[in-house]
Amino acid sequence: MKTPTLYKRVVIGVVGAAAILGGCRGDRTDAPPRRFFPDMDHQPKWNPQADSPFFENGSTARVPDPNAVAFGRLPFSPADYGDQPWAASFMSERASFLAEDDAVYLGKAPDGSYIDYIPVPVTLERIERGQERFNIFCATCHGTAGDGKSLVAERFIAKPVNLNTEPYTDPTLRTARDGYMYEVIRNGVRNMPGYAHALNAQDTWNVVMYVRALQKSHSGTLEQVPQGQRDTLERERPAAPPPPETDGEDSTEGSGA
Repeated sequence: MKTPTLYKRVVIGVVGAAAILGGCRGDRTDAPPRRFFPDMDHQPKWNPQADSPFFENGSTARVPDPNAVAFGRLPFSPADYGDQPWAASFMSERASFLAEDDAVYLGKAPDGSYIDYIPVPVTLERIERGQERFNIFCATCHGTAGDGKSLVAERFIAKPVNLNTEPYTDPTLRTARDGYMYEVIRNGVRNMPGYAHALNAQDTWNVVMYVRALQKSHSGTLEQVPQGQRDTLERERPAAPPPPETDGEDSTEGSGA
């Protein structure tokens, strides 16, 4: 009489353990970097020497396409090549590896709080670079105007934030500090993944610069635009839509006019 009860307990225990383990796959964490799609970051892979029933010869190792371009990194000597124009990106990356400036590379003050202002020189060239990076990595969700409106965002349950609103423009708020914005771009927050894999420290600050320029553009007026650029904007301004069509009757008829 005890056997069915024992059997039932074993089955319940196995099912419960399976449910717990199944729920752990892809769990999110508050620790940076935040992962929006964990299963996309940790995908199954084939080892080159492993067997695979997918291909006719049973091997995962494949002959490269004749048009494939090899990608790799050769040993780099700063002493021998550091002054060469083509080595500028390597030297910049090397400097970032050796840096210890928390403000520049973490967006934080010595006490761990977010810094208020961008700690690197702000130039037009860097803002334009930030615009390029923003349009590649950020505009897909946040929109080219930073207002959180895009074709992708329309299909999100949790909508991307509007970067032009008070939480990101009021300097008295933590979320509006330049250091906070830097860390969010690097490590992500809530439903936003981090982009440290695609943006180095300088490019991240460049994006912050451009976001600030976007925010200023939303609070500015046409009169603040230089005259030459203002004329261009006036020429490119869309024409006013035509008035709605009527049924041909005089709208003033019967009004006593």
